[in-house]
Amino acid sequence: MILKNRKILVTVVFFAGLLLSSCGDGGSDPVARFQKELQAEPQYSVILNDMREDGNFVSSYFHQYRVDIGETQDVRPFVEVSEDIYKKYEPFLGMVLLSKNEKGEVSDTPQPNGLQYVGNPQYGAWREDRNGDSIWEFYGKYMLMSQVMNWAGMGMGRGHYNDYRSNLQSGQPYFGANREYGTAGTVTKKQKPDFYKRRSARKSASTSRFKDKVDRRIGRSKNTFRSRGFSFGK
Repeated sequence: MILKNRKILVTVVFFAGLLLSSCGDGGSDPVARFQKELQAEPQYSVILNDMREDGNFVSSYFHQYRVDIGETQDVRPFVEVSEDIYKKYEPFLGMVLLSKNEKGEVSDTPQPNGLQYVGNPQYGAWREDRNGDSIWEFYGKYMLMSQVMNWAGMGMGRGHYNDYRSNLQSGQPYFGANREYGTAGTVTKKQKPDFYKRRSARKSASTSRFKDKVDRRIGRSKNTFRSRGFSFGK
């Protein structure tokens, strides 16, 4: 009878595990899900808008995405993701994870937001500056894009654009000419102060917990030695 009950319990746990794995999608790649969701859109960008790690002993991981379609920006609620997915995209805060351009070309190579519009005559044009260098300039209607990218109205040089395109074609993430974009970038640190405050507070709390844990262990060790007749100092 006991053996029979054990078999029933094992069977129930097995099928419960299957049900949970089929219902949950925390382990799936959000980029793949967005590509399916947005496949009918002529152009779009999916940006890693924010990310968060919660929990003291067992961590939970969350992403927040922004979906840009035309001039519409849709900031989605935070969703839980697996640790693997969190770590995979951790370097790319504020960057485009998935985009589709006016030619219908889809790219899942991370890149700074706004670069996907450079070279598209719908949004701007190349012009020569006073030094004869070719730079990209957004039309007035889209000038906000250069402000978002911290271009300070200077546009993007053709050389930097060629580097960006080369990275894109080889499938290598592009963090800017001076690596100013992404989680470690100077521009992102100015744009996303709340993320860095949370991360700093979490690191401080983690360090404090580790120190308390070490102190408690040292205290227990001293008490153990004393109880066995050892002493520290004279």
